Amino acid sequence: MDQARVIEQLDRMIASGRITPEEADRLRVAAGTTEFHAVMGAIRARHAQAHTDAAVAAGTMSAEDAAAALESVRQGDHSADLRRRIRGVG
Repeated sequence: MDQARVIEQLDRMIASGRITPEEADRLRVAAGTTEFHAVMGAIRARHAQAHTDAAVAAGTMSAEDAAAALESVRQGDHSADLRRRIRGVG
């Protein structure tokens, strides 16, 4: 991931509702440090949780599988396979 590109896009990401101003501030502070990846993981997990919560409520994913998927996201896995599993596609 290109941190500089993410930082350049923050205002657009806030305007589109993809991240909160607080998340943008956390990314700016973390830029250039190892914490940047943890902040990105937390943001991605917040997005993914909407899908996992719905899947658990619908009975298509167990709470344990949802928790494991979210932890994978927090740890930096944002592979296409994981995204498909979280969204219940495939």
